[in-house]
Amino acid sequence: MISLLLAALAAAPVFAANRDADLRRETLAHAKALIALDTSNPPGNEIIAARYIEDALKKEGIASELYTSTGTRTSLVARLKGDGSKRPLLLMCHIDVVPADPKGWTVAPFTPLEKDGYLYGRGAADMKGQCAAEMAVLSFLKRTGTPLARDVIFFAEADEESGASVRHIDSLLRDKPELVAAEFGINEGGNSVWKDGHVQEIRVEAAEKEYMDLTITAKGKPGHSSVPTEDNALARLAGAILRLSAHRFPVVLNPVARGFLERQAETSSPEVSAAIKTVLAASEGPQRDAAGAALARLAPEFGAMLRDTVTPTMLKAGYKSNVIPADATATFNTRLLPGRKAADMIADIRRIVNDPRIEIAFEPPTRAPVGAMPIDTPLYRAAVESAPGVRVMPYMAAWTTDSADLRAHGTIMYGINPPTTSEDQKRIHGEDERVPLAALDWYVTYLRDIVVKTAGK
Repeated sequence: MISLLLAALAAAPVFAANRDADLRRETLAHAKALIALDTSNPPGNEIIAARYIEDALKKEGIASELYTSTGTRTSLVARLKGDGSKRPLLLMCHIDVVPADPKGWTVAPFTPLEKDGYLYGRGAADMKGQCAAEMAVLSFLKRTGTPLARDVIFFAEADEESGASVRHIDSLLRDKPELVAAEFGINEGGNSVWKDGHVQEIRVEAAEKEYMDLTITAKGKPGHSSVPTEDNALARLAGAILRLSAHRFPVVLNPVARGFLERQAETSSPEVSAAIKTVLAASEGPQRDAAGAALARLAPEFGAMLRDTVTPTMLKAGYKSNVIPADATATFNTRLLPGRKAADMIADIRRIVNDPRIEIAFEPPTRAPVGAMPIDTPLYRAAVESAPGVRVMPYMAAWTTDSADLRAHGTIMYGINPPTTSEDQKRIHGEDERVPLAALDWYVTYLRDIVVKTAGK
């Protein structure tokens, strides 16, 4: 009996290593298969990816359900049952990608390629690599019979990239919210850093800004350009653009932003570190606003985390060079801090523009404002404990994900992405998108450990 026990103990590390190797191989295989499926949005055609996932999970004995809102716009939901003693854990990803023009690529966008330690292809980083890792973890749980206190739900989402007014996620949450109802969830949105062949930081996205577009339109008296008038719509619009662009909204330090900056102050350059410490020490009001502006000049990404932003992105005016236009319109993209009400933001913009002859139109967010997520949770602790020796910190994204929709329905969502280099980040939504193969290998075992710690009995 003792000899058998010793033999089993000696074999355990080999068994664990084989499990990890299987996880990595499966993740890479799924990632390649998903990249090869062109789900560019528009039009999406996500049903082809949903059916691939359905077949792959079926081979593992995992049933799934397809949800179609319109045409081929299809999401997949699969569930491993726990004992029900705790509420579910959701693993979420999106299976559509932004379009890719092959002219600017050195590789074929929808032909996955391993090259120089990277996996290339549209969706490698955003975010079919993460989908593949979540699939592999789900299969691992099923294959090993891991006892679960929570249901583990896998949600492969359609229509994340387009942001159309009729949104797939809205339809699903209206028609079948029970499919994805959970206490905790993991999605994209984080910004984990891969450097010199290892993970340097895990930035757990626990808050994000709200996306909102608006247009401002100035109207004036049209006429011949040889007879200038004071009532020139284009000139009026230009003044409004300048006022809005020059305005700096107040700096707000929510707990997530503060926690992130505290950690960044430890490792940033001396100049940036000093600017961060000034922000953290400043009193609320003009002193903190000035400190935030100084930090934004040195580190624009950090500065964008601290305040609402309004950025001009498009102009439309006139049809002939010698004709004064009757109207002129500018489009602005607005990013609101977590919890900020759209109506309050618009009221501030009207005050800044300060011109009753300018019309402001906007499409408000479809959900209520959502504040920052708590970080004193079992899931966040698991994210820290599963990466010994790695700096793990809360993070507030200046961008927006569909996590906000789940958060509005009561789920505590975090963004935990596969690590990428700074160069990889620049390629997301761009040319020659890629993810480090070693980073993807590291991520799937990290994700597996988080899931087991959070959902396991």
